[in-house]
Amino acid sequence: MSALSISFTLGKASGSGGANVEHNNREFIASNVDSSRVSDNITYIKQDVHDAYDELFSTALEEYNAKQKRNDRKIEDYYNHISEGKREEAFYEIIVQFGDSEVAPVGSHTGKLAQKMLDDYVREFQERNPNLHIFNAVTHLDEISPHAHINFIPYYNEERKNGLSKGVSMRAALDEQGFTAKNYKVNRLVAWEESEFKALEKILNRYGLQREVKNASHVHLSVEGYKESQDEKKITATQNWNSNNAVEQLQQENALLKVKNSKLESEKHSLWKSFYYSVPEKQSYVMDKLVEMNIPFHESENGFNAQECYTEQIRKLEKEFMPGNTSYRDTLRDTLDKIVMQSQTYDEVLSRLQAADYEIKQAKYTAVKPKFGSGFIRLKSLGEDYSEQSIRNRLVMKQRFEREVDNKISSAKNQDTLQVMTYKTIKHYTIVFVQGVLPVRKKDKRKPFSCVIYSKVGRRVYP
Repeated sequence: MSALSISFTLGKASGSGGANVEHNNREFIASNVDSSRVSDNITYIKQDVHDAYDELFSTALEEYNAKQKRNDRKIEDYYNHISEGKREEAFYEIIVQFGDSEVAPVGSHTGKLAQKMLDDYVREFQERNPNLHIFNAVTHLDEISPHAHINFIPYYNEERKNGLSKGVSMRAALDEQGFTAKNYKVNRLVAWEESEFKALEKILNRYGLQREVKNASHVHLSVEGYKESQDEKKITATQNWNSNNAVEQLQQENALLKVKNSKLESEKHSLWKSFYYSVPEKQSYVMDKLVEMNIPFHESENGFNAQECYTEQIRKLEKEFMPGNTSYRDTLRDTLDKIVMQSQTYDEVLSRLQAADYEIKQAKYTAVKPKFGSGFIRLKSLGEDYSEQSIRNRLVMKQRFEREVDNKISSAKNQDTLQVMTYKTIKHYTIVFVQGVLPVRKKDKRKPFSCVIYSKVGRRVYP
């Protein structure tokens, strides 16, 4: 009986490297996707997550709000309420795959078999998990090997004394499905994942296959790669014993080179994986280190893509990251903030960047390269406040704010009032900040500099 491995990954809506519905639905095309094969993908369910929340919880939400005597306890948008809270995840995603890019590539006999098994798994998932509402499910056939993405919302039905009678909770959802914690190591989630692995194994058996369990310490190696690593160890050990024989040594060195070359070929064809980060500094740190280590990666809409064979090194870099580490991206954010303050148009921003020894590349997305940097950095990858459109908006807001201040000062009848003096102070500091007379300090490196001043006319923010 032939054997195939099983890959099952659970991600969270808010987690790094977690759920990415836009990627699943190909609302943007990452570099590891063959755009000519996007139409081959199989979409089972495609429901907007907000619509899914309305379908599941609108009645319970109305009942809950009707019972509240205080308006501040009412929930206007349940999806936002869950997303912005810290107790529950708004939704989850699982990625499932049979085999890997070596044994089951798209279009091969095994790849087509894996596609059929994925189809069975996706179609049987909801029946097996009645408390996990699927709102998006797709099988991708436009990458190296077939794999399925399932996005779901976990919810409970049993009415509670406090809160909604029907609401979001992974723990409660699994409770209602009969999963209980066995001990501190095997909780409800682990028990459920074990159950899903058994379901995947049954599908394998249904098609006359059995499950191949790979050694956990070689989780990122294919079976062939693992054998190659063992061959390399054997050859290296043999070299130590036969170093006096020149011919044998050359033969052994040649064999070692062949093994290493085979490993490089395996890495070249390794499956590409997406990495996502909720903290821009962490993403910047990891990407800068990857450049230093000559590890290839492609920047995507929400992070970057790298080959699976480098996952271990990437995870190590993530653990090394410490908040406050500076990088080319941190410096670029600071430079952009100062230049935006001094500029009136987006073209002027680019001109000032060039004058500051940054190389500019304008295509679909504007990218810049620091003088001593090793690669271009897309402005949009610096954070939501640094995309081309965001910078244009900041320039418009800056000009509007400056006009408002001038108008308030000129229209005031009495120039000696506290209100007018406040506006004059704002204008003075605006000028000295733009001219660079006073240094700019940022409380949050991920956000642009802002000057917040309180007065009788209210709170004003100068971007």
